[in-house]
Amino acid sequence: MLTSVPIGWLWLLAVASTVLSSCTLGSWIPLRKFRIAYPMIMVVGGSVLVVVCRLQGIDLSGALVMYSCAHIGLTLGLLPQRKLFKKVLERWRRGEPTDQVGIPRRHQVFLAVCLIGVLLAGFALTR
Repeated sequence: MLTSVPIGWLWLLAVASTVLSSCTLGSWIPLRKFRIAYPMIMVVGGSVLVVVCRLQGIDLSGALVMYSCAHIGLTLGLLPQRKLFKKVLERWRRGEPTDQVGIPRRHQVFLAVCLIGVLLAGFALTR
């Protein structure tokens, strides 16, 4: 269904999801190095995803849909952890140990459910 959309719109969807994810996570983790590195890592990872998909016989439109869905699922899944990110950053800046701060199990489950759910929806929309 989404693969029948013109490829320009799918590129726009991929760029928008990357920008949304980068801006959102950048506001939750206010480190300059993270704000610079995260978008670059995601673009390189997306390029590798496109190459792997092409090698496996998946067309470019399917790869772009899955890339966009992965970013949307990741951003939604990390939503409950935004306060935890800021708490760890404050403790790190004060020089306190941050290894005692654990991620609650419900946050991990929520991340997994969101990411897998959105990826399954994206997979269904590529067929």
